[in-house]
Amino acid sequence: MKKRNQQQFKITIFSMLLLILVAVFFIPVPTLLVSQQQGKPVIVVPLIFDKTFTYEYLHSVLKTPVQENFLAPGNYLLLTSTTFKSYGVGTPFLEGEGELENRNGLFILKGQNRRFQQLNFGVVPFTEPALIYRGERYNFKDYFQAGSLITLKVNTLTPAKILALSLEGGKT
Repeated sequence: MKKRNQQQFKITIFSMLLLILVAVFFIPVPTLLVSQQQGKPVIVVPLIFDKTFTYEYLHSVLKTPVQENFLAPGNYLLLTSTTFKSYGVGTPFLEGEGELENRNGLFILKGQNRRFQQLNFGVVPFTEPALIYRGERYNFKDYFQAGSLITLKVNTLTPAKILALSLEGGKT
């Protein structure tokens, strides 16, 4: 009788572990996808630990860094703030679209709350566009040719789908 109980216990533990493994592998995760327009994702970033990220580039006229900070609360992108070092031509500030703060020459535009389904832009190497997530920097010039039109969006994917995209050539 004792041996039978031990065998049932092992089967129960194995079944539970298998069930947990299957559940974890198929639970959806918000994931950033960067691709050429109408192309397969080239950069695949699961937002497991944090749903915030930054799009960084050099201002084309002023040659100073601009950081646009986003939140991915669902299957959309929310621009929450922008930081930049010079207030001049083309800086992103319109009256009533956030609060502009100057911290010793670093301008911070908070409270923007602009919602996007996706971001579309061209890769211009001298602007050094990059995606930053949890300290990891994805320089677009390392993944796309100059002049490429790319799309950045967030989708909810299972770890199985993330793995499949990664095996197809997407970088995680």
